[in-house]
Amino acid sequence: MYELSRRTLLGTAGAVGIGAALAAHTPATAAVPSPSPSAPPAAAPAARADAPGAALAALQRLLPDHAAQFTLRTVTGPERFEVTGTAGAVTVTGTSAAVLLTGVHWYLKYVCRAHISWAGSRVVLPARLPAPAAPLRRSATVPHRFVYNDTHDGYTAPYADWPRWERQLDVLALHGFNEVLVTAGMEAVYHRLLTGFGYSDTEARTWLPAPSHQPWWLLQNMSEFGGPMSTALIERRAELGRRICDRLRELGMRPVLPGYFGAVPDGFPARNPGSDARVVPQGTWGGGMRRPDWLDPRTKAFADVAAAFYRHQADLFGEVAYFKMDLLHEGGTPGDVPVPEAARAVETSLHTARPGATWVILGWQSNPRPLLLDSVDRSRVLVVDGLSDLDTVTDRETDWGGTPYAFGTIPNFGGRTTIGANTDRWTEKFTAWRDKAGSALVGTAYMPEAAERDPAAAELFSELAWREEKTDRAAWFADYSRIRYGGDDPAAREAFSALAATAYKLTSTDGRPYDSLFSRRPSLTTAIGTAFDPAGFDRALAGLLDVSPGLRDSDTYRHDLTDVARQALANRSRTLQIALRAAWRAKDADTFRAVSAVFLKLMLLTDTMAGCHRMFLTGPWLEDAKRLATSPEEAVRLEATARTLISTWADRPTANTLGNYANRDWQGLMADVHLPQWEAYLAEAGDALAEGRAPKSFDFYPQEEAWTKERGAYPVRPTGDAHRTAQRVFDTLSRAPYQGVVTVTVDPPAFTPGSTGTLTASFRNLNGLRATGRVDFALDGPDAEPDGEPALDGVPEGGTGAVSWRVTAPEGELTEPLVPMEYRLTTQYGPLSEERVTSAQSGSVHLAAPLEPRWRTFTSNAAVFGQLGGRLAINGAGSDLWRGTTQFGTAYLPQAFTSGASVVVRVDAQDNTGTWARAGIAVRNALAEPMDAGFLNLAVTPGQGVALSFDTDGDGTIDSYGRILGVTAPVLLRLTKDGGTAFTGACSTDRGATWRTVATVNVPGAAAAQDVGIFMSATNGGSGARGTVRFSGWSLTGAAAAGRDGARPGTAEW
Repeated sequence: MYELSRRTLLGTAGAVGIGAALAAHTPATAAVPSPSPSAPPAAAPAARADAPGAALAALQRLLPDHAAQFTLRTVTGPERFEVTGTAGAVTVTGTSAAVLLTGVHWYLKYVCRAHISWAGSRVVLPARLPAPAAPLRRSATVPHRFVYNDTHDGYTAPYADWPRWERQLDVLALHGFNEVLVTAGMEAVYHRLLTGFGYSDTEARTWLPAPSHQPWWLLQNMSEFGGPMSTALIERRAELGRRICDRLRELGMRPVLPGYFGAVPDGFPARNPGSDARVVPQGTWGGGMRRPDWLDPRTKAFADVAAAFYRHQADLFGEVAYFKMDLLHEGGTPGDVPVPEAARAVETSLHTARPGATWVILGWQSNPRPLLLDSVDRSRVLVVDGLSDLDTVTDRETDWGGTPYAFGTIPNFGGRTTIGANTDRWTEKFTAWRDKAGSALVGTAYMPEAAERDPAAAELFSELAWREEKTDRAAWFADYSRIRYGGDDPAAREAFSALAATAYKLTSTDGRPYDSLFSRRPSLTTAIGTAFDPAGFDRALAGLLDVSPGLRDSDTYRHDLTDVARQALANRSRTLQIALRAAWRAKDADTFRAVSAVFLKLMLLTDTMAGCHRMFLTGPWLEDAKRLATSPEEAVRLEATARTLISTWADRPTANTLGNYANRDWQGLMADVHLPQWEAYLAEAGDALAEGRAPKSFDFYPQEEAWTKERGAYPVRPTGDAHRTAQRVFDTLSRAPYQGVVTVTVDPPAFTPGSTGTLTASFRNLNGLRATGRVDFALDGPDAEPDGEPALDGVPEGGTGAVSWRVTAPEGELTEPLVPMEYRLTTQYGPLSEERVTSAQSGSVHLAAPLEPRWRTFTSNAAVFGQLGGRLAINGAGSDLWRGTTQFGTAYLPQAFTSGASVVVRVDAQDNTGTWARAGIAVRNALAEPMDAGFLNLAVTPGQGVALSFDTDGDGTIDSYGRILGVTAPVLLRLTKDGGTAFTGACSTDRGATWRTVATVNVPGAAAAQDVGIFMSATNGGSGARGTVRFSGWSLTGAAAAGRDGARPGTAEW
């Protein structure tokens, strides 16, 4: 965006050599405040006199043997850097210490083929640094480059000390970030605050949770867990927070601190008699943890507390200009407090204490809502969007009314060890959104719930803000392979090409990679879907193993090989789950036990593989907690909280909802927590199959809780050789059985009596490391003749083959709308030259009575439809009908639902394919348009009652609901279009004698005339299960139906 001439750079720069830079270095405590946020959007902070010295001090930490070869100069104006020089004398010019470091890192990457990251580094440099072949020039295309999530200080390293933080801040500067969320030490602010408002020292310290759980306390989700904190620990953490903020200022970066929006402990009004304090109870969170009360922001008491809060915060951490606040986070309730008034009051307190400050808000799901944004000064708000990379998010200018926002992502949840990110959406959307007319995009926001994961994704995202041009992903990943390992290696390029095509090009609708089942609580009902092709991913493992021996001796290589081999193993957890579930459904105990043995073997190998790099060890996580403690007793307590966060999360109620949320394939955690659980679970399931009984239920919490109380030490250094162990992983996976999946399709989808069609069995070899041998198929059940030999000579690694049969349906009159014709398909297969195994699956093809001509159909769940008189049935699958996943089948009347219309239908029967399986009435502006607005449905479910679910923001996805519990099919459902965009759902369990209102909702974007019909979704969570729903008694009344498709005026019914 800015053309920078050498004359401009050198004319305003102050050159500094090594001696001068050291002499000019200013201590962090003397740093000037960060720049005013009211500076023009494209302008940089004014160049600091000590910026070269601060940058050089960082280089001495990072490159102690080469720092003296850099000359650092500062300039004013828009943020930019330039790298020039000769061999052994490299000159970097930039607008701040952090930008200088960004320029140094660009030089290291693209000239020296060296890399410094938060997950593995390789800095093998010649004694004399090379000169750039041409000047390297880059400008920041956006002023805000935000990093970290609210949960970062919990899931990354809650007990990190200053040396670790110092390294992390240096790395952030190298990557061009300039705004960093800091939560460490905030407990000291609240301790001072509470003791000034009627609470004793003990009460205040008891309310403060352990550092491991403080992020959720700051979000007003919970308190107290793991406490009380000692005075010494509070002081130690406050000092850490101060050092972090001071260093950020020294580097020319901006700390972003939590603001005050009303969290208080129990009894606040009683402890402050005479004040106007009133609180709104916030209920519970996470399965049972009591949320802190919310102090009404409209009161003078709130203003007084907020003023004290900001005063203490400034005293402890210095002046800042950016404050992160999310009102009523994850289920908070405003009670009788109007949200606009509350938001204005929160903003007033902020600006009274910090005139001109910027309120930073997370963009997540439907937040921030227009109701809030319309009540505050948008020019002093920055929305850091966590969902920019979802396909359903297309226009943030409309969503947020032109509020400035940062293009952002949350690529990691809980610090899970899964590799994956939406890099294709990043490169496609960022430049397009930034450059479009009227864009409000002013930054980037990289917000993994835990840092120090997925260095390739972090690297690519960090460069977006520094590239005027759209990033070429293929070229970028090829370059990255050279940067990461220090040489141009075909095998390394192939590895990253495979990663770019799989893990870094996710297919999940929620933008998340799927996690490892090895580190989940055992279950056979977990979703089987994957967010990328696991066989294609195997190419990355093969490529990394083949990297030239001369490039293997680096931390970056050992990290990546460990991570990729671990991920290849984790991918098999989902592949084998398919085989486990198929054996379970087939009641095949022998096969179930055989698959179980493979599953457990790979878990144990995962533990071994994870031991090959420090970042996959449990030991350092626990040792950090003990080292930060200020007494032996505190060390015991802090270690317990560290263990808890990565297992039960908190206590028993919370464990039922958040247990194993962190989902980490770590050495030690895998062998001592997850493996014993899976061993017991699979053994019991196998025995139950063999004995023809139901398996007993499992309570995993006691075993997990016992582990949180243990004190055994774990290794803190790698225990194995990464290449040798990864080769063992390769050999094991290439030979492992049960790495195939068969998908059955039918053409036509449903048969009429006496008709013929084709049933096709497609076999996918999920083993990306070896081809199969011969694959044989056998089909039992329907009247079917194979089209040729039902066998395949072999299927290549990651390949597909298919066989088919000609099926003839039986003659005869139908008595039901849908009649299943059951089949059983068996498949024999195995890796080439290995023993074959047999898998079996059962299913149905359907005879269907045809629908009346007036009905249209749409399916995104492979549904089939049938109608016989006044009865109708739908059979289909579907993993979910919520947010970005919209899988359902519907028979509907187009544009038949207008103001005043009411539709009634009886759901006679519903198969239980999941607790949230849905069947009932669907409405949308156009039901066959996947992202159309005006979307809602009234549905009965097997386990969640009757729910009226709807789209709250017009983005075409269901994201909210009202419901009545305790109702199942059979039930009458009634949906009325009250007028405009208002709808009311009701249900009756006594054939219409009495009706219960489910909810009345507003659906933005609902058109005057909409499609309306019956629908179903198996909502099977990805299990693949199909179900049938039977309907009767359809009636549509109101002007919408007049004269349509031959119905009498005012009604349309069966």
